[in-house]
Amino acid sequence: MSFNLSQAMKGILTEYTDEVTKVVTDVISEVAEEAAGELHSAGTFQGTKYRAGWTAETEKRRLFNSAVVYNKKHYRLTHLLEYGHATRNGGRTRAFEHIAPINEKAQEEAVKKLKEAIEAL
Repeated sequence: MSFNLSQAMKGILTEYTDEVTKVVTDVISEVAEEAAGELHSAGTFQGTKYRAGWTAETEKRRLFNSAVVYNKKHYRLTHLLEYGHATRNGGRTRAFEHIAPINEKAQEEAVKKLKEAIEAL
């Protein structure tokens, strides 16, 4: 009976890599959905149709996974509301910062949840 240490290590590492990949995909999707949910109620402006348009989409690629939270129907308004814009008479509109705080919170939450999930493996 021949025992091949390299084959055994390769099998263990492959299994661990698959588990970590699954955990990363799950956590990233979960955090993106939470961020989209928070954007439904974020901001102090009166835009119920704008708020309802937030959605999250997870992209699974060979080398990395990512998630994008975006406004499906009113994507043109996100920048204008977040930063304000010029008006016709030369003034500026008020900025309603609502995306940046949730983005920062989501990134911190993703790192925290990934550390916990990977340590639990």
